[in-house]
Amino acid sequence: MAATPAAVPHISPLRVIVPLVLGGLTYAMSQNAIVPVLAEIQRATGSTASEAAWVVTGFFISSAVLTVIAGRLGDLFGRKPVLLISLGLFALGGLIAAAGGTLGAVVAGRVIMGVAGGVFPLAFALLGQLLPRDRAAFGMGLVSSMLGLGGALGLPVGGLVAEYFGYQGLFWGSAAMAAGSVVAIALLVPEPRRRGRGRVDWIGATLLTFSLTTGLLAVSRGAEWGWSSTPVLALAAVGVIGLVVLLGVERRIPDPLIDLRLMRQRNVWLAHVIGFLTTCGQITTFLLVPQMVQAPAEGGTGLGVGVTQAGLYLLPFSMTTLVGGALTGKAVARFGIRPLMALGAASAVTGLSILAFLPVQPATVLLGAGITGIGGGTIYSALPVLIAEAVPERETGTVNGINTIIRTIAMAILSQVTTVVLVVGTPPGQDYPLRAAFTVDFSMSALLNLLALLLVPCIVVAGARRGRGGGKADAHPKAAAVRREEPAAEESEQRSWPPS
Repeated sequence: MAATPAAVPHISPLRVIVPLVLGGLTYAMSQNAIVPVLAEIQRATGSTASEAAWVVTGFFISSAVLTVIAGRLGDLFGRKPVLLISLGLFALGGLIAAAGGTLGAVVAGRVIMGVAGGVFPLAFALLGQLLPRDRAAFGMGLVSSMLGLGGALGLPVGGLVAEYFGYQGLFWGSAAMAAGSVVAIALLVPEPRRRGRGRVDWIGATLLTFSLTTGLLAVSRGAEWGWSSTPVLALAAVGVIGLVVLLGVERRIPDPLIDLRLMRQRNVWLAHVIGFLTTCGQITTFLLVPQMVQAPAEGGTGLGVGVTQAGLYLLPFSMTTLVGGALTGKAVARFGIRPLMALGAASAVTGLSILAFLPVQPATVLLGAGITGIGGGTIYSALPVLIAEAVPERETGTVNGINTIIRTIAMAILSQVTTVVLVVGTPPGQDYPLRAAFTVDFSMSALLNLLALLLVPCIVVAGARRGRGGGKADAHPKAAAVRREEPAAEESEQRSWPPS
């Protein structure tokens, strides 16, 4: 029988954390490593730029759609097996994309790779099950920081691999990393006791898939098809209608995919809103810093550096995201959630303001990106801890999955908004936007993070906590109202969160 937390009281935290970090890094790098090789895929497969863009769009949509579903399946049937299946499918998708030789094979492979979108919520839930609160928070911080680190490393690594091994080399490498993650997790991470009850809400899953697919397709293809075009407006309308129907259905079924009672809890909806707002700042930095420093130095717009050097300007952002995530995980137990969330949002506001208003110089760009990274690492690490304290342990995978989807939607929307601003801010006959366009984008993101900072005091601080193994601890006074009844035998074994 697989080891359970009770059977492995002295489990090494690194034995759990390191394999999950590897899995998170594998997925995070794949998100952006594809960007430098799109042109080569287009050339090698004889496709147009519009057709090759489906390599990105397909992955983006499948990962968003399957994140909540994977989290829910993990809550019901075990987080470890669902995580292993997700990463296994990721590896399979990489093999298909590498060996297929056609655009259809690459798109199909990337869609299958997107199944691993549930890696992060599943990892957070596993950490909460297997480790004491302080160690779990530290692990969540490290895993969360892989989003920033992997995203920043993906661009230069993808470019280098493609230069020497072709686009197929990128997919072979992704498949190998995923296979290594599967082996490490299978051998090192214990399998917790499965506590989930209920059935899979296939109606809700279908409606969620339908509404997210149509809505995200409208957002991701709007710039190409035209925002006022009939296909985009129709897809957006269908997505909204599907979401309304989904919410109506979820209110009436006994085992919903999305428990609306949990979503109404203050700390849960605050986690989602703050996650949306702060993600906007992080994606703005990631997208705009390379473009800004590549712009000509004349007129104070940029620095006139090449593509490789531009990627290096994101290095402080990646490093401080990693450091911020790791330190936040250790600091949660000592300082609490609210001070750290406030620090993260304030850091993002400061860094984005530097990028918006100070002259474009190497020092100011590196400083602004680095401070913004501290904010992102801190917030991303604190969010899963906030969620874990607010909901029953058996719901953490689902709720973290919803939080991940919300942040994915934020990335999709802000990437389009910032692009529109840059296009409007590019004078006729020029290849690069004016400095004012970058100022508008960074200022807008700073204001969104400022709004997140103003929401932090609304977070309800956890009340009295019980010791580990002493039963449930309600992080919110109303938490008991949303917890379903559990059998007495399970109640006596349930890991309290957060343990003292």
